[in-house]
Amino acid sequence: MSSNKVWNLVYVVGNTGRVVSAADNPQTRANALSGAETVAKNGWRVWVQHHQTGKRIFESPAEIEAKKAAYARQLEEFVTRNLPPHMR
Repeated sequence: MSSNKVWNLVYVVGNTGRVVSAADNPQTRANALSGAETVAKNGWRVWVQHHQTGKRIFESPAEIEAKKAAYARQLEEFVTRNLPPHMR
């Protein structure tokens, strides 16, 4: 028998960088999305992902910005390590 409770609500508490999963994971899609919207209103990083595949169906604006910033940092580090100063 299959269950509809396959979604995990995951968030980062404040600016600590600590990733936390909701205690009642896995959840139904509706419950996970509702919880994510509530957490996102606080400006926190939050996402909903499938408990087995990790596929994300929701990311808060704060999570999207954090991912962009992390990518920009990685790119800057790569450029610094691999390109001579006159090519940066």
